[in-house]
Amino acid sequence: MAYVFVHLLPELASHGQAISEAPGMKTFAPTPITEALLFLIALVGIMLTYSLDVLATHERQAGRVASSLHTLNFAAISYLYAYSLPSLISTGLAYGVLFTIAICAHVLLADRTMAARHPATFRTRTRWFGTAALVLGLLHAALFHPVADLHLAIATAFIGGGLLIAVFREELPAVNRTRLGWFVAGTVSMTSLLLLALTHATH
Repeated sequence: MAYVFVHLLPELASHGQAISEAPGMKTFAPTPITEALLFLIALVGIMLTYSLDVLATHERQAGRVASSLHTLNFAAISYLYAYSLPSLISTGLAYGVLFTIAICAHVLLADRTMAARHPATFRTRTRWFGTAALVLGLLHAALFHPVADLHLAIATAFIGGGLLIAVFREELPAVNRTRLGWFVAGTVSMTSLLLLALTHATH
């Protein structure tokens, strides 16, 4: 949660401004629209993830379709994580490590959710698709490095949409099951580490 609010949302805002100032962008769309472009991509990530969850909880036939769509979505996000990671680490080792920790926590939550919702296909297909997507993303980044800033920003925005909905759906437990002390301590600790990493990255 700290990663989303301390770094991801400000990063989308700054990238959006950079995109709007790029040569030729005003020809295609007004500046306010180009500045909001990455937030629109994040919104698509939220809508896609939520729509798949809705499908998975309805009719059995829709659930089978949702299982395949969930697998593709899980693989796509895993690929984007791996694809963007080398460029993120190059901006600062400390931030890259914290980004990896935050993303690993999200992947573990997604892994657990997929196992609970699609147990029949998860062990035989979904997990292997996710693993293959991670390897493919790393290979793509290694063979075609450096990643263009625009591509990196789009990938980060789409990932951010999935992270946002995961934060409010999975990482915030029910009120009657929350240990407030641990919640506050974890949030404050992660926020402090992120601020420290960002401070060093700017020097």
